[in-house]
Amino acid sequence: MALGMTAASYTSSFSIMGKINNIKTKSFTTFCAECITVLCTVILIVCLIDKRRVFAYDESNNHTAKRWEYLYRYENKFPIDVMVLGNSHAYTGLLPENMSQQLGKNCFILASQGNFLTDAYYMLKEALEITSPELLVIETYLIREYNQKTLKAGDLTCQIQSFEARRNRWLKFISTMDLFSIENAPYAWSPTLRNHSYLFDNIDQLKYNLQHPAPPKYPNDIYLGRYVRFLSGIEQSVLERYQKEGAPVDGSEMTVSQDAYIAMDMISALCEDKGIKIMFLTLPMYKDHISNYSAWKRNLSELIEKYDYPWLDLQYNYNEVVFGPECFENTYKKNQHMTAAGAMKASTIVTQYILNYLNLCNCLED
Repeated sequence: MALGMTAASYTSSFSIMGKINNIKTKSFTTFCAECITVLCTVILIVCLIDKRRVFAYDESNNHTAKRWEYLYRYENKFPIDVMVLGNSHAYTGLLPENMSQQLGKNCFILASQGNFLTDAYYMLKEALEITSPELLVIETYLIREYNQKTLKAGDLTCQIQSFEARRNRWLKFISTMDLFSIENAPYAWSPTLRNHSYLFDNIDQLKYNLQHPAPPKYPNDIYLGRYVRFLSGIEQSVLERYQKEGAPVDGSEMTVSQDAYIAMDMISALCEDKGIKIMFLTLPMYKDHISNYSAWKRNLSELIEKYDYPWLDLQYNYNEVVFGPECFENTYKKNQHMTAAGAMKASTIVTQYILNYLNLCNCLED
């Protein structure tokens, strides 16, 4: 009798345990399903808010987005013969309209503020889906010390702005993990995630976005990528600082990261596959703005001399007669840009160099 009771009790206990395990399994499955449902709902809401542009940046001065807008407009309609790849030094230091007229070829500046060579590669990769330039000009301020996965503060903001301006969603997707750390990738894709603080500190922008849900419209004119910000040159007070304090930039501190080497290899392979010629260009800063430039040039040369591409270095071969104080932004900060007058002079020199280079290439091909 005792044995029968024990067996029945064991069977009953086994049955109860089975029911408890089933309940646990169902509870876990239900919990996972609920989590997935909540996550999908949140993602959907964020996507809808992103599409409505509620947390968009102030785009009144978004010239990077403007460049992509016009580049896509020119697809199959307006050939780009010479493309300049760079950052703010390129788009403030060159006048593509003037260069196009002098070259007899269409010149376009594909650049973004604070850009690095790794991002420039992915910009170029997308651009080559819609245009086929004969020559790529790489402005060397893209080539410097950086770690693409650990960008922070202003560098990260510039990278996100460049990424957001691009149009090809598949190419953006495959480039995401090369351009951003895993924790920053969601912010790169969603202005809602990165700008939700507008609720507390930028109500005016939030109100504007709600009233203007559509992206800005650009006029039906020709735009080739320039953005010349500065119309007057270095003032006497800054010239005196150069004399008293010396150069704000020490060239011996300007090194080149491994990320830049990897990116240049990818750019070179991409252009070789497409039959695109490459040249390097260094636009100048004021003659007293950089000390020990020869050390900076040596660091750049270690990368550049890996390739058989010409290099026009207007900093090393600085012409004091041509590039006076009127040619440069009135600043003593490390980053200095060219004025409209400086851009005009630089464009003429660069154009003649390109003409000579292309003529030489044509002669060798013949």
